[in-house]
Amino acid sequence: MMGTRSGSIDPGILIYLIRHRGYGAEQLDHILNQESGLLGVSGISGDMREILEAINSGNERARLAFDVYVHRLIRELGGMLAVLGGLDALVFTGGVGENCPGLRARVCEQLEFTGLRLDASQNAHPPLDADVAAPDSRVPVLVIRAQEEWEIARECYQMVRALGVPSV
Repeated sequence: MMGTRSGSIDPGILIYLIRHRGYGAEQLDHILNQESGLLGVSGISGDMREILEAINSGNERARLAFDVYVHRLIRELGGMLAVLGGLDALVFTGGVGENCPGLRARVCEQLEFTGLRLDASQNAHPPLDADVAAPDSRVPVLVIRAQEEWEIARECYQMVRALGVPSV
């Protein structure tokens, strides 16, 4: 589940929408990629900051959207833990991972069985690119700046060098 994308869904939902609502491919694409996720559940926004503001104002649909988001995230992490056979570190990054202490706290609480323990004060105001795990945690909990723009620039530079384009 993302801001406006559904994430994993039961394929029966798609068949139902095609057969009983007459939806076509374009409509399904639009709904699943632009009207689902946080936006679809909350009815407010796909932006986690706006969801959190609405929760603070007592909006129950925003609370439900946040809870479903956390549930889905934990479910996916559980699957990864099982496939990988454990956890070396938990990394939060990107807009939500870097900026949502409540999400990090809920996820880490659910993963305490792995020996992971979050430092609540560090989590509340984490320095980026830092470990916010409690001192007795067996698993590091990292909050890492995504720096997507830097990565794009670096890849472009590498491509230009590989093609032999003169520097400006």
